[in-house]
Amino acid sequence: MTVQEFQAEKIEGAAKLLAFWLGAMPEEKQSWIPALEGAAGLRTAREQVAECATANRFFTALLRGEKPALFRPFEVKSEYASLEDAQADLIASAAECAATIRGLSDENLEKEYRLRWPMTGYQVIEFPYRNMTYHSGQINQLQLLYGDVEFHIPKA
Repeated sequence: MTVQEFQAEKIEGAAKLLAFWLGAMPEEKQSWIPALEGAAGLRTAREQVAECATANRFFTALLRGEKPALFRPFEVKSEYASLEDAQADLIASAAECAATIRGLSDENLEKEYRLRWPMTGYQVIEFPYRNMTYHSGQINQLQLLYGDVEFHIPKA
């Protein structure tokens, strides 16, 4: 298995897991922000999923050699009409990113990409996975904050 294939599979798996955890939340909690004294920058679960889908597309464009639009994570808002739309968008963005990564040469992984700082392709292909797993944890924390202590795990 190549590094590209390994990372592509991890990205697709992270998207499916994040989509699952979003679906484990009651519909009304997917757009809920807890009222926490002194907290700043809190976002809904759907906004976090929208950010992940946007980030996946940002990194896909970057890896394709395109100039992606400026990405500001805290400005991404959710306009999903339903849970199914959010899940489908996230999974589609991860599939597109994974397909791009599978098509990268080893030279692309050694290449330097410019973001806010220089990064190799090896570093860039980790970001979609790390971002989605980070937000999976945040969504799990939201579940705890509204009182859901069940351990949600996919059946398959």
